[in-house]
Parts: sequence; C-alpha cells; structure tokens
Amino acid sequence: MFIQTGVAVALAATMMSSGLPDGMLFMESHPPTKEWDTFEVTDSKALPLQLNPCFYRHRRDGGRLETRAALHSSGAEKNYEQLVLYKDVRYAKRAMGLLRADLRKCADVGKGARRYRYFSKPLDVGDDGLRAGGRFYEGGEQAVAVRRGAAVYIVGETAWPSKSLPIARFRGLIDKAERMTVKICDLPEASC
Repeated sequence: MFIQTGVAVALAATMMSSGLPDGMLFMESHPPTKEWDTFEVTDSKALPLQLNPCFYRHRRDGGRLETRAALHSSGAEKNYEQLVLYKDVRYAKRAMGLLRADLRKCADVGKGARRYRYFSKPLDVGDDGLRAGGRFYEGGEQAVAVRRGAAVYIVGETAWPSKSLPIARFRGLIDKAERMTVKICDLPEASC
C-alpha cells in the first residue's frame, strides 16, 4: 500500500514538472514544410534569451522553472519564439531589467563590417513590454519581449529596422505577444 502510494506521488510529481505543454509556442503548431528549412524546438534552460543584443553564449538570468524556444530558418530569413517561466515574478522582472540593460550596453558596438546597433522602445503589452530592433552589416532583426506574471515571452524575425521602430512594422509580433499573454495565464506557475 505504501509503495503504491509512493509511486503514485512520484508519478504525479513527474507529470507536474514535465515542462511546458506541447504546442505552447505558436511556431510549434505550424512547422515549416519546405525541406531546405530548418526548424528546431528546445527546452534547454541554458539557452540565453533569444533577443540577445550583446550575443552572450549562455543565459544570464536566474530562477528559470521551465523554458521552450523555437527557431525557424529559411535561407537568410529567421523567425523565433521563446517562453521562459520563472520561479516567481521577481526573477521575471530581473530578466526584463537585464534585457533592457543589454539593449543600452550594446546599442552601438564595433566598427565597419563588424558594427551592429540596437534600438528599443517601451510597449504596452502584458505587465511589462518592449519592442527592439537590431541592425548588422548585412541584416537585422526586430523583436517584441513581454513579461506577464512570472513569464517572459520573446518573439522575433529578420528585418531591417529603423531607429524610430514604427509600431506598424511590429503588428504581427505584437499580435502574437498579446495572444501569448492570455495563454501564459493558463499556467498556474505564471502567477498572473
């Protein structure tokens, strides 16, 4: 009797800590169909935030409970999504603070072909949000990062952003971020 109860408790604990539900990210529901495309999904907690203006190789934030990231590449075009669920709201706030600090620190780095620049502006989505754009020698990206409760969601794509970051160019990303702030609240750990 005690052994069966112990096994049932262990099984329930495993099921509760098994990660984010499949299909939580929008890209998981619509993987690419072209054979030359690459599509990766990972639950690695070591992965840095996808919006990474200083190009850190490892994460800098602490307190991660669960995470999932998806990356789709097709030639020079890339799309990505990442959801990080933290142990509590304090860790998620700290992660957004670190992201903002990195956007300031690495706003204009390098010279010539090695120069890259990042711009950011606040965004009224979730509990805390921002939109950002990065320009490189032969490319760039634009992304939206939002915090809702104890979760941070980042969605981005290849783009050639201007310093003014017009909101109209971010509509698709903002739509995904708004929808994700609703989905996040279905996770009890998110503390919405």
